[in-house]
Amino acid sequence: MCDDQNRAQFSLTVSQNMHRHTIAKITLRSTNFDRTQRFYTELFGWEFQQYSPTYLGFEPPSGIDGGFQKVDSFRPGDSVLLYILVDEFESYLRRIPELEGSSKEEVEVVPGYGAYVRCYDPDGNRLALWRTTEASKKT
Repeated sequence: MCDDQNRAQFSLTVSQNMHRHTIAKITLRSTNFDRTQRFYTELFGWEFQQYSPTYLGFEPPSGIDGGFQKVDSFRPGDSVLLYILVDEFESYLRRIPELEGSSKEEVEVVPGYGAYVRCYDPDGNRLALWRTTEASKKT
């Protein structure tokens, strides 16, 4: 119960500190909640809570929280592209296929800002591992 109270207080504090027009939550799709939870928990350390038979909420260590809507099927790649901040790519790219995700492992550079690698979770939701460059950290 204490954990639920802390989570509720955190959510209230976050919502009070959000500015108008800020992205507050995001919902992706999942055909298998167990597989989805394993992928994001083991790869990024996200925490999950089942709110209903059709909605699995997630909370990353920081940033925007949201959830996964249960669906029977959808086309892989037919989703929003999420950029998830990482320090390096290699360890994530090794883990992604072990967790039933996929990636072409092609690093794309955004000059002066960073680099990213596109990948997919087990359901086909698009992700990008984002790494900032030293130059962008100084500005």
